[in-house]
Amino acid sequence: SASASNRGIVNAKGFLFIVVTVLSLVVSLTAEAALTKVSQPSNITKYEGQRVSLTVKATSNRSIRYYWYKNGQMLSIKTPTISFAKAVLSNAATYSCLVTDGVKSFRCKPFTLTVKKKVRISKQPASKTVEAGKKVSLTVTATGATPFTYQWYKNGKPISGAKSNTLVYSRSASGNAGKYYVVVKNGGTTATSSIVSLKVVAAAASGSAKIAWKAPTTRKNGKPLAASEIAGYTLYHSKTGSGNLTKLASLASNELSIRVNDLAAGNHYFALSTRDKKGLQSSMSPVITVKIP
Repeated sequence: SASASNRGIVNAKGFLFIVVTVLSLVVSLTAEAALTKVSQPSNITKYEGQRVSLTVKATSNRSIRYYWYKNGQMLSIKTPTISFAKAVLSNAATYSCLVTDGVKSFRCKPFTLTVKKKVRISKQPASKTVEAGKKVSLTVTATGATPFTYQWYKNGKPISGAKSNTLVYSRSASGNAGKYYVVVKNGGTTATSSIVSLKVVAAAASGSAKIAWKAPTTRKNGKPLAASEIAGYTLYHSKTGSGNLTKLASLASNELSIRVNDLAAGNHYFALSTRDKKGLQSSMSPVITVKIP
């Protein structure tokens, strides 16, 4: 027969307690969190100089390791993000990644980084001086990824409608004088030209003069000169004085006058010589003076 103690019955201080021994089995199970891809980069286009950041996101209760590939070649980068502070053309490629927690792994779907050329000004506009009423233009040349947009500025303010690589004034006026520059843009970058000056000066006064003469009938030695012997005439001109005449025009034998245009205000000096068909040329005639007001 079993004792009271063996039956789990204890007598303490005159009281009878029944101690029931309950065997409990507690099993603690920790679920293993599988490696899961949350997101990955997709195709992206950037311009030179722009920041690029490409990130793959994954979860696991284990330590995750990352491996990046460029055009199939492994890179030294072992972080979830690959980034370039300022993109250059050589960054353009097809990228992919491998992510693993030591038990499970997955590969990113390959994606493309496209890097476009930023806009650069290859030929700056040039300063110009033009007479009032004359046509004048300012031009810029740019390179980079097209299309480009242009905006010209005068004295720091945008010019309405001036949106091409060339700014044209068909008839310049004093109001067109000023400081100019142009801003050129493509899809992601901007370039600003140097500042140039456009000066508009008053048009110089000008006029015209008709010079006429009669065909000579004698040679220098006094012998007669028939009209049929004359081959033509040479007209000489100078703005500075009768001693500085230079050839202005050659004329046929039947041309006994000429109108000379675009003569600046002031005195002009003219003289004529005759050529015969044998190639002989006379000395110059007396110099005449024409004053343009």
